[in-house]
Amino acid sequence: MRGSGAFRTSIVPGGALAGPWVANSLWKNARAVPSLDLRFAENKSLTDATTGASLVTFTRASTGTFVGSDGVLRSATTNEARFDHNPTTGESLGLLVEEARTNLLLRSEEFDNASWLNLNTTESSNVAVAPNGTLTADKLIENSGAGFKSIDQVLAISALTYTFSVYVKAVERSIVQLLWSGGASTNFANFNLATGTVTAGTYTSATITPAGSDWFRLSITSVLAAGTFSGIISLQTSASATRAASYTGNGTSGIYLWGAQLEAGASPTSYIPTTTATATRAADVASITGSAFSSWYRQDEGTVFVEGGPTNPTLNKTQLLLSISDGSANNRMYLGKKFDSTTVAEFGVASGGVGQAFILTTPSSISNARFAAGYKVNDFAVASSGGALATDTSGSVPVSSTQLLIGTLDTGSNNINGHLRRLTFWPVRLPNTTLQAITQP
Repeated sequence: MRGSGAFRTSIVPGGALAGPWVANSLWKNARAVPSLDLRFAENKSLTDATTGASLVTFTRASTGTFVGSDGVLRSATTNEARFDHNPTTGESLGLLVEEARTNLLLRSEEFDNASWLNLNTTESSNVAVAPNGTLTADKLIENSGAGFKSIDQVLAISALTYTFSVYVKAVERSIVQLLWSGGASTNFANFNLATGTVTAGTYTSATITPAGSDWFRLSITSVLAAGTFSGIISLQTSASATRAASYTGNGTSGIYLWGAQLEAGASPTSYIPTTTATATRAADVASITGSAFSSWYRQDEGTVFVEGGPTNPTLNKTQLLLSISDGSANNRMYLGKKFDSTTVAEFGVASGGVGQAFILTTPSSISNARFAAGYKVNDFAVASSGGALATDTSGSVPVSSTQLLIGTLDTGSNNINGHLRRLTFWPVRLPNTTLQAITQP
């Protein structure tokens, strides 16, 4: 009975040259066969590669977008897991897990609609193929004469941190500015589409991400005060332009636009299309509970390996790769990533309502890294990226765990808002040197 700790898996002696552990490179490096192996990126599946069993329960109470292997933005149906890809290389990124977010903008793909206000610009609608493969991208065209060239949408907001994003493709113009008007009137970011860089601005964070076929997704994040907000997209001629810089246009030059989004949150998440009303993407929830959990989990000792991370890390927030618990904070183990002045892997353990271990180590990557955490009474450790190792030699292990949550905490908070490439569990505390070996990039 695996739930009671009667496991057959053990560490293979260094001299052994054959065995089932050689079937996979990760197993071989661990010199042990895991009791659970979820290969999200490799297999694009929730099926356990060790047993072939379907153990994961996945729900999402809405549709959700993801990038297919062909680089095209697609939509997954309600309760369908999203196996995401790099839009330029087609690389499989693994299982996408995100918190619930709402796109507050209307007509996110219809810039010629009255919801959007023009200043010294006009639109030509549905003239280019958008990131979703449809002929729905509009062209924003500057007018002739001097002035600030922009388009914006105005709405009332509460005092929160917001992220404004839009898909943009260069045509005659290749410099774009995103800026706020209202609660943070000095915040802006300039983007150079020719170089794929953020070139100037004042903001909490700003990103420019390739979206395939010369498209980029631009974003700016700022803390805004309550009141009337305007999210502005403007054309510029200088990558170092100041906020709301004016220039003399020619009446024909412009850029392609598609998929605008305003969401309450400290980083952009996957695109949420809107028409006449705001739209919400529900949270992704991936879990293993009940007998499906006890079939592979060992309470008194074990080792967990996970590869993945947030797409855009949230400053000063721990984003969870996984949590194992009895459904409460009293008996819990979790592994996550936190980004502040440095990026750290965080391994926390609580038993009986008392913290038993809290270990930090530094990985080599923000968005994607390999971590391994081992636990046993008075013997905790976490390794990352093949080098860093941190230990704690005092503490008890929670022995009443009933569930694994993937990419989130048992409270549904601290979501990874990113990808999980692989999650593997061995029902034995592997040596520290092995923890480092299996996390080699």
